[in-house]
Amino acid sequence: MPKEHVSSGVKGLDEVLSGGYVKGRSTLIAGGPGTGKSILTWHFLFDGAKKGEKGMLVTLDQTEEMILEDMEDFGWNPEKVLDSGNLTILSGTLKLVPRDTSYEYVISFDHPLLREQPFTVPRMADLIRKRASEAKAKRVVIDGIGPLLELAGEHSEIRQLVYGFIRDIADGTNTVILTHELKASDTAQNDELPFFICDSVIKLDTHYSSGEYVRTLRVVKMRGSSHIMRPIMFKISSEGIVAFPDARLPD
Repeated sequence: MPKEHVSSGVKGLDEVLSGGYVKGRSTLIAGGPGTGKSILTWHFLFDGAKKGEKGMLVTLDQTEEMILEDMEDFGWNPEKVLDSGNLTILSGTLKLVPRDTSYEYVISFDHPLLREQPFTVPRMADLIRKRASEAKAKRVVIDGIGPLLELAGEHSEIRQLVYGFIRDIADGTNTVILTHELKASDTAQNDELPFFICDSVIKLDTHYSSGEYVRTLRVVKMRGSSHIMRPIMFKISSEGIVAFPDARLPD
């Protein structure tokens, strides 16, 4: 049976993905700083909102105010979409808080009822599932899973919790997009745990040619669907991202 797809909202990208992201599955968008990961997810959310499909954005490293300002820079009207109920934003920050005999990770959300609550990976998954269900969101974005990986560290039992977190969120009821920032240096230790967990992986990069950098994306894997595997050029403009599947990278 052919899989059903959900549009990425990015001109040219659906062609690369044979119709879009696989519905009900998870896709990881990975890349270095400033490669366009968040913008790619915003296209996905606003495409859904335009079609009346509700979406939810979760981030642990930006305030809602910052997110809305950045979205407006690319021509979207996030306030209107929020007011319509087609977009829900759950934003917060992760910090280390000293206790009597140790330290504790605490997640602080913008929402007044969720401030300063003890952070655990399973509880985070429960919260996201609950909020997505309440909002009737079918498109869910977790923008920046780095804090979860940093919390996991080298402890295998905690890393297993991160694995469970991703599997719990991507339970087949929603189409889930996650982003992961890779270290800029080729010699840095990049945690590729989510590469193996997610159903699909898209890697964003830059290609240096003739004195300038060209942005590229490559579908590393896509379970259950055919796709173009070679690097695809794309650009970021004031209107967001456009991909060029027919263009060839310069030598």
